[in-house]
Amino acid sequence: MSRNTYSGPNAGVGMASVIMIALVLALTTFGILSLVSARADAAMSRKARENAEAYYEAEGRLAKRLADLDAGLLSGAQTLPQEGSFVLAEEVKEGQELVMELAAPALGQKGRFAVLGFKLVNTSEWTPDESLEIWDGGL
Repeated sequence: MSRNTYSGPNAGVGMASVIMIALVLALTTFGILSLVSARADAAMSRKARENAEAYYEAEGRLAKRLADLDAGLLSGAQTLPQEGSFVLAEEVKEGQELVMELAAPALGQKGRFAVLGFKLVNTSEWTPDESLEIWDGGL
């Protein structure tokens, strides 16, 4: 009587190999997904850093302009540009400006300009992307 099954110490090696291959493939897939995610996060962080740098550089230029206006006003070398409020603006990046609204001191009084507010303004023309063709049910 001959048997075709082998019940020695190496029985079941084929199944262990299949499980090991599946495990290696799964870990490789998760590793690649982690790498792609990390690269996307790094690109997003770099863009956020560049935007923050541009914003704060524009804010610094506005602060310098305000300091120059205040110094000229306090020394008497400069007259008020206008009574009431007015606006100073600096470009942050293409399509964006940082706008500072100022209030001048009352006429005849020496003082400093009061900052009424800051805002980031979109200066580019917005055009919606309508290139997506949606199936309307017809053939």
